[in-house]
Amino acid sequence: MKHKIGFNLFPALLAFSIGLALLREFDFQSFTFRKTALGILYLIVFIFLIYLTFKKNKKQPEK
Repeated sequence: MKHKIGFNLFPALLAFSIGLALLREFDFQSFTFRKTALGILYLIVFIFLIYLTFKKNKKQPEK
């Protein structure tokens, strides 16, 4: 059986809220973060949550 890509709702909701915070932290006029360390932390967590959202399901053992 092939691995299916799953969709996990909880990390998706967290990624949505972190993504909104990331957008608020980013300054579009100068293309920088207002607080650099906080912006980088938001970006790392956002990418990790997107990974968890679309992570492949583990293969079930054959019975």
